[in-house]
Amino acid sequence: MKKYLLLLTCLTLAASASAWGLLEDLVSFNGDPYIYKKSFLYYVLTAKNPKIRVCVSTEGTSTDPARQKITRDYFLQSTQSALDNWLSFVRTQLGERQPARSTPAKGKKKAKKQQPSAVAPEFARKDEFADILEALPRRIELQVINPNGEDCDKVMKGKYDLRIKSLGNLKYGSVLQQLSHTRGTAASIKGVYDKDPTIWRLSLPGNDDYTSSELAEQEAMRTNSIFVSVYALDYNMDRVARHEMGHFFGLADQYEDKKNMNKVRSLLRTEPDEVVFGGLPSVMAKSATLTCDDLEGFINAVDFIWGMEGKNSPRVQNGWKSLCGKPYTYLQGIPVKDSADMAKVQAYLKNWKQSAVQLGQLAQLGQEWRAYLEKVRKMEEEYVDALYTKRQQMRGGLDKAGLALSAESRYLTQKAAKIKDIIEQQIAPAEEAARAGNISAQQIRQLVQNLSQYKGQYTPESKVLDAKGLLTAQPYEDDFSPITYPCLVCGKPVGLENGYLSQDVKVLGRIRPYHIHSACEAKASAYYSKLGNTYRHKATKRTVPTWTQLTQSQEANPLLAQLETDFMPAKKKVPVVLDNLDAKKGSGVAPRNNPLVASLPAKPAGTTPKRATPSSTPKNSKPASDGQNAAPVKQKAEPAKSVASPVQTPVIAPKAKCVVCGQEMADGTFYTDSVGRTVHKHSLCAYRFFKRFHKTDEDSLTRYSDYYFFSMPNDVVQAKADMRKLDLTFADIRRYRAQEEAAAEDFKKSLEAEKSAKAQAQAKAEKCRLVIQVTPADVQAYEKENKAVLARVAQKEAGGRPLTKKETLVKRHYAQLKDNLALTEECKG
Repeated sequence: MKKYLLLLTCLTLAASASAWGLLEDLVSFNGDPYIYKKSFLYYVLTAKNPKIRVCVSTEGTSTDPARQKITRDYFLQSTQSALDNWLSFVRTQLGERQPARSTPAKGKKKAKKQQPSAVAPEFARKDEFADILEALPRRIELQVINPNGEDCDKVMKGKYDLRIKSLGNLKYGSVLQQLSHTRGTAASIKGVYDKDPTIWRLSLPGNDDYTSSELAEQEAMRTNSIFVSVYALDYNMDRVARHEMGHFFGLADQYEDKKNMNKVRSLLRTEPDEVVFGGLPSVMAKSATLTCDDLEGFINAVDFIWGMEGKNSPRVQNGWKSLCGKPYTYLQGIPVKDSADMAKVQAYLKNWKQSAVQLGQLAQLGQEWRAYLEKVRKMEEEYVDALYTKRQQMRGGLDKAGLALSAESRYLTQKAAKIKDIIEQQIAPAEEAARAGNISAQQIRQLVQNLSQYKGQYTPESKVLDAKGLLTAQPYEDDFSPITYPCLVCGKPVGLENGYLSQDVKVLGRIRPYHIHSACEAKASAYYSKLGNTYRHKATKRTVPTWTQLTQSQEANPLLAQLETDFMPAKKKVPVVLDNLDAKKGSGVAPRNNPLVASLPAKPAGTTPKRATPSSTPKNSKPASDGQNAAPVKQKAEPAKSVASPVQTPVIAPKAKCVVCGQEMADGTFYTDSVGRTVHKHSLCAYRFFKRFHKTDEDSLTRYSDYYFFSMPNDVVQAKADMRKLDLTFADIRRYRAQEEAAAEDFKKSLEAEKSAKAQAQAKAEKCRLVIQVTPADVQAYEKENKAVLARVAQKEAGGRPLTKKETLVKRHYAQLKDNLALTEECKG
């Protein structure tokens, strides 16, 4: 009788237990129904003997290493215990072994009614859930990779699967605060809650009072003294970790203020909100132990994944009845009321799976295009920075290598804008329609077909610097203007790259615009007499070279031979070197002699004639002689010839020139790299050369100077080696970086000031373009002529009386006359 009474009590209490529900983001995230493949639960179900690499950190807690070690161990032990508890609970309740019955101790009162932690002991449905027992591991081993507290963000980055973080030191002033405080967070799907798409994340509360108590207890044990704990408030880390592991297994919160539950794959489909979020016993609500509803939620999460994967088990295909006495059958995570409702659910699942393939394809398509856009933008930033540095070095206009860099930078900017437009105009509307359920498979196929037209240039499988677009790319107009004007001073062509337009001079009553080189600006005033006379401000079109022409040899492209003579009049001629200028190791920056030009026409024959080789004299040939020197030469005349022989001049090797500043360098003051480039050591040139290959921001310098417990990353090894070769320290790099940033800021301010001055001058010129010349005498004459009328106007306005038409007209003409007088004074000169 007691046995049946116990069974009846368990079923009654189970029927009144809390609800369950699957995480919304496990079912679908941004329209992607296959996001579950990145979840922790999917990994557990598919991996054999799963082992999780864990990195533990203690942000916001005590800085004492000993106390941090206690916190890390506590985090790891609590998480491992919660995982073991979940796995043991599920396996036990599904019939792997009989659950242990608790017997009250002698002398103690029988405990009050409690929520049962399991279904009825007489579990007869073991075979129905045998596939879960077979797939579920007995233990998930957590392997900590930073036992000594190594930094997870720097030293251990990329080496772990799970990050356990601290939420900081939580000290509670009262029991109410302790119970109401948010204790933990869980990112159980990679890339959804955390920026890093390769890890899961678990955040737990730290507590310095706990670590202090632990240290005191350890000291008491070591000294064999009495320990009395004064630490009363415990936030129950086991309960917190058990709840967060519920999220890791796909279950949603059941708090009223945290509604992250899917409305179809949960009891929200069949129960009112106040029941689901009523805070009844459940580990996903306020229960300290696992309950029957947690078991049902776990099984439904597994069935949802297996249903999406097409698993053919009777339970997944036909459903199963509630283990907790609820009047429902569950089918792939959806509660079903009766046979009529079952037909609706089956139709829903059929439509869901049919659309999931297309929706998954669309979601993958959007992810790939956005990842490719970020890749293009990253390279664009690198090239823009390199081009800015190049412009700073060559104020009079870029050389051929600089123009090639400008073409690459401009193409990357245009490419990023094009990809952004494709995403916003074609992919994003389709994703929005998919989230609303208003897209068909035919529409997705049409989208894929439309995107295929961009293959080879804008699609994600294309190279960032692709041949299709790069070969015809042209430099920015600011670096090579397609239109030139004659310089007022020297008469040579002026473009945007080496001069500007001026409209500040007025000759014979007209503004006379002219172009002038920046280098000729100081001489401009001496040539104003040419304006309106011999100077003709006439535009001339010129061909802008493409990237292909810029990366070919100069002899094969006559257009480029004019770059240094026509467009850099004030700059010393510098030979063009086609090297891997401004490239960064591992950044994907294309060299100036890019292999893309290998397929272009070869260099015309005959442009560089081969050096003639003198033919050898036959052995039996005799030297030619004339009649005057037929007599034999005397032997004693030979010494005179030897004395008069020319003295050989020693060959002087050319001095090395710095690849950054172009100046000659003395021996021992420069470094030569593996391809023969030379640069000043321990100087701003060395910093600029180092910056071409390595990042110099503060985060990168911190990485370079950090201590590495295990192997040092390759980029850090290379950066430190280059610093030694260039004789640079971290202080030098920071100093030179500050100098460049200050110079760049000053240059930016000067450009803004120049632009502002030009705008003001242009505004003044426009204002003074049509001016009626008025003198003070003109105003006085008008006042004298209309003295009586103006006096009547003043009297009437003072008395508030209306003016006649004549008086109104005289007043208006007088006001205009004075305005024109003020404008005439302002526009003088």
